[in-house]
Amino acid sequence: MPRKPRRTKVFNFSKCLTPGLVPMPETPPPSPPREELIEEVGENDPNVTDSIMSNEIFTKGALVEVSSDEEGFHGSWFAATVVKSVGKDKFLIEYKCLRTEDDLALLREEVDNMHIRPHPPENVVDHFKQLDEVDALYNDGWWVGVISKVLRGSRYIVYFKETCEELEYQHSELRLHQDWIDGKWVIPSRELKL
Repeated sequence: MPRKPRRTKVFNFSKCLTPGLVPMPETPPPSPPREELIEEVGENDPNVTDSIMSNEIFTKGALVEVSSDEEGFHGSWFAATVVKSVGKDKFLIEYKCLRTEDDLALLREEVDNMHIRPHPPENVVDHFKQLDEVDALYNDGWWVGVISKVLRGSRYIVYFKETCEELEYQHSELRLHQDWIDGKWVIPSRELKL
C-alpha cells in the first residue's frame, strides 16, 4: 500500500527582514504582455515559453493534479489546488485529500512544473475494453493502469505496471487515462501498448 508524502514546512521569509530595510511593495509593477517577454529573451527558446505558459495555467486557486517521484508513488496523480507561485516553475499546492502526519490540516507541498498538470477534462466512457489505459482511484489518488480483463456488472481487472498487481474496480472508480503533453491533453493509443 502506498504511503502518504512527507509534510513539507513552508518558511515565511518576510519575517527575516533586516531591521531598517524596507520590504518590497505587496503589488509588483505590471508585467509586460507575454509576447514582449518572449521577444526580449528570444522567441525560439522553448524553456521560456514553457515557463510563461505554466505560470499562466497554474494560477492561484487552479485545480491541478500532482505526481511524485517518491518510491511507491510512481504512476499516481493526486488532486490539489495551487496556493501560489513560489519561484520560476515552482508552486505551493494544497492537496484535496492528503493530510499532514498529525491529520490536523491538508498537506501543502512545493512542486515543480514537471510534477503538476491541470485537472484533466472529463471523458464520459460507457464501458472500457481490454487494454484500455485507465486511471484507477485508490487511496485518494489516480493510479495509471491497463484494463486486463472485463468482468460482468461494470467491473474490471486493472493491471498496474509499477507494482505488477491486478485489482478489481467498479466502472465509477475508473477514468480514461490522459497525458498532459506540450500543453495539450492526449489520449494514448491502444496500439502503442501492445
